[in-house]
This record gives sequence, C-alpha cells and structure tokens, in this order.
Amino acid sequence: MDTETLNHDAVVPPPADDPPPSSRTSRMQDFLREYARNFLNSRLMDERRSLPPALISEFAEAGLLGLQIPRRYGGQELSHADMKRVFTQLGAIDANLAVFCAVHNTLGIPPIRFSATDAVKDEVLPRLAGGQALVTSAISEPGIGSHVRGMATTASRNADGSFTINGAKKWISLGGDARYVNVFAKLRDERGRPQGITGFLVDSRTPGFEIGPEMLTLGLRAVPQYDLGFRNLRVPRSALLGQEGAGLDIAKTAFTSGRVVLAAMTLGAAMRSLELAQRFTNGREIATGSMAENGRIRELLAESGAGVQAAETLLARIAAWQDAGEDVPDAWFFCAKILGCELGWSAIDNALQVLGARGFLDTNTVGQHFRDYRLFRIFEGSTEAITVYLGSVFARKPDEFADLLGPVRPTAPILDLVDQVARISADRPEDPGARHIHAALVGELVCWTLLTVVTGETAHRSAMDAYTASWTEHQLRQRLRNAQLTSHRSLPTLAEFTDHVAGYADVIGDVDQRRWPAEEWRTDPLLR
Repeated sequence: MDTETLNHDAVVPPPADDPPPSSRTSRMQDFLREYARNFLNSRLMDERRSLPPALISEFAEAGLLGLQIPRRYGGQELSHADMKRVFTQLGAIDANLAVFCAVHNTLGIPPIRFSATDAVKDEVLPRLAGGQALVTSAISEPGIGSHVRGMATTASRNADGSFTINGAKKWISLGGDARYVNVFAKLRDERGRPQGITGFLVDSRTPGFEIGPEMLTLGLRAVPQYDLGFRNLRVPRSALLGQEGAGLDIAKTAFTSGRVVLAAMTLGAAMRSLELAQRFTNGREIATGSMAENGRIRELLAESGAGVQAAETLLARIAAWQDAGEDVPDAWFFCAKILGCELGWSAIDNALQVLGARGFLDTNTVGQHFRDYRLFRIFEGSTEAITVYLGSVFARKPDEFADLLGPVRPTAPILDLVDQVARISADRPEDPGARHIHAALVGELVCWTLLTVVTGETAHRSAMDAYTASWTEHQLRQRLRNAQLTSHRSLPTLAEFTDHVAGYADVIGDVDQRRWPAEEWRTDPLLR
C-alpha cells in the first residue's frame, strides 16, 4: 500500500479525553453498584439458572431496558460512549446481567427502532423501555453457524399480504422469555420465487411459535440459550422489518453494535478480575517476598492491564466517531470484537492464574468470570471465523487498508509497519487451505495495526498510557517478525489427519457415556 494515499487533511483528530458521562448514565452506574453490593447473589443466580424475579422491573425503572430508545418512547437516548460505560459496568458485575441487557438493547431493539413501521414503534418501543416486554433476535440455526446465507427458515407471502414462517432457530438468548422476537427468514413470493432474507417482528404468543429446550451451558447459566420453532406461523404485513429482502442489512446493524458491546462487557470483567488479583498480591507473601513485588507477577499483570487499556482505547475511539456522526468502517467493529474479547478474556485467565488455588475455586468472582466470558470469544462470530473473514477482505484488496486508516493519524514509524502488513496481505498463497491460514494472519495483523495507531495517539496521557502504547507496538512488531519468518507450510491432508485421530481409539478406547435421564418432567399421559 502506498502510505502517501492517506489523506490526513480530512482526518478526525482523536478526542482529548472521553467526554464525561451524562447524568442519566451516572445514575445508572450508581444504581448498578448499589444493586451489586446489596441485592445481587451471582452464585444463587448461576445455580438456579434464572434471573431474580424483581430484576426486570427494577432494571426498567433504572432505564437499563431502553438505553438508546428515543426519549419520546420512554427511553434514555444514550450516546454510544455512555452505552459503552453502562455495559463495562454491567460486565464487571455479572455476565448474566450484562448479556440480558445486551440482547434486549443491541440485538432486539435496533431492528425495531430503525426498521419497523411508525405504528409498530409507537406500540412496542414504550413497552420495551418500560420493562413490560423483552425482545431478542433469531438468526442462528442448527446447521449454519456464522454462514447466514445458508439459512433454512422460510417465509412465504400470502395472497392477502400476510406471511407464513416455517423453520427452526438455535442458540437464541432470551428466546424462551422474550415477548417479541425479530425472526429472519428466506422470503418467497406467492409464486415461490426467492425475494431474499427478510426480517419480521413476531409476537411469541402467535400460534405456531414453539419454544424448545434450553441448552445446558458451561457459563451464562441464568440467561439460557433456547431452540425456537415456527410451524405455519402467520404474521401480518405490519410485522415486516424494513423492505422485503433487506434482512441481512438489518441484522448487520444489530450485530455491529452488539460486537462493541460484547467487548465492553468483557473489558469490565477483566478490570474487575485484575482488581481482585492486584488486591491479592498486595497481601500475599511468597518464598521470594511480597508477591506484589515479584517481577514476573508484575509483568503478567501489567501486560494484562495494557491489553485491557488498549482495547478500551479502541472502543472509546469508535464510540467518539459514532457520536460525531462519522462513518466508521466495519473492520473497526470486527477488530473491537476480536481484540476486546480476546485481550479481556486473557486478562481474566491471567488473574485466575495469579490467584493460584483460590482462582480455581468456582465460588469466587474470577472463577465465574472465567466460565462466563469464555463464550464471548465465540458469540457474534468466533475469533477465528471473523479474523479469517477480515483478512480475506484485505488479502483480496490490499489497497482498502488505506481507507481503513483514513480516520486516524499514523506516525512515520507506524506507517512503515502498515506497509509491511500490506505487503504480507498481498502475498496470497495458491493453495485454498493455506489461504485461510494466510487470511487469519492478515486479519490479526490488521487488528493489531489499528490498536497500535489508537494507543499511540493517547500515549501522552499517563505513564500507563505510554506503557500501553509501547506494549501494543511491540506486539505488532513481534507478529510481523513471526509472519515474515513463517513460510507457507503444508498441512496434512484431511484424510491423513482423520486417520491420525481415528488412531486415538487404540489408546483411549470407546468412552462414550450413556445419557441416563436425570429426571422425569413430562406430564403423565393419563393426566393430560
């Protein structure tokens, strides 16, 4: 890439500092802190696999169920910077509370807010902001993962203008609890001709709406994931979200904001975990003396703190651009999700390690964060999937890297690193399997380049900011060296590796467990 093509005259300068929180945001933060201290029992919530009964009404009264709903509908109309603050606070307290609010506010509400008819908005948005109803979105299906275009759920347009939906969705947060569900399906007209993926606002009380079993998950137990089914479910034309065939764009809007929120929640949990780890080291004596003064422990915690601060700087920058009305390229949101969730979870993992045996206890905060936030590396697209996607874009079109860096001011040394990333991007291998590996490498380098640029701009603010900027640039340089030293290695063929794994049976045998039913929950046929 020719770095001279970067037009810095049109660049938006970095904000001097985060704007102060609004009074509404400060009240929400105070409410959440008091709620955590005096009313929350995360352990019981985890064991009972449910939220406290009074939580919905209390959170609604505090404004937490209408964060960006306009004031005329009873919402808080928060800026992006303020919403980030709220979710960082929620993430530090409990992942279940954070995901509950995130699904409702970022996956559920935006399709209605931006794409429903005015009549539907007038009816539904006040109910959502007031806690009278919850909303979620149903996109994922059993066989498609992140391949949305492989969706099997269908909607057919009827002669009277209504629509009939058939199909199944999987891994739907709040799917069994929400009154409203944004259902995305492949639409066909009256003659069966495809019209593209389309969104519908469905009332879960509609005949044909079926709630399947909840999944037994490693973490996030109080906000279960559900299967949903639609059997000849009929909705009126007013249920349309936007235009027919515009469903992908509508879903993308929700997922884009959701990715930043996932990162904010993870960083909140990472901050809380590092806070606990630092407290522990300050009071812990080991064979070499004070644990807090141990050089290796200090390095581990400082690097974790730098990763959290770097990702926090990235999120703050994105929020500032959004609030200024700037058009932020999608890649920035992908990078926020990738690095926010990866660096945040790494900090949680390191905090658990520093706590030693206490970290392994499932009864402490860090242990539950470890279980709950592991999912965030998978939610809204796994790190590997979206890194490969991101890298594939820039490997095919390296010159678009210049557009990505348009909103920032790289220094001369960083511009040299940018050129190195661009050269690696252009060196695409011919083998399809090797291309995926190359794309993952490029995607990772793109993310670390953006992180290096934004942390470099804030290095002057404090000693920790300076350390974070230096650490981030070192991480990028190290990855560049590894990339330049690594040749295109040949993988074993699929058949070769399948045969290798099949050989494990000779070592470990057949250990599949028979799944005995733990309890009988079905109604006795004679009592139906």
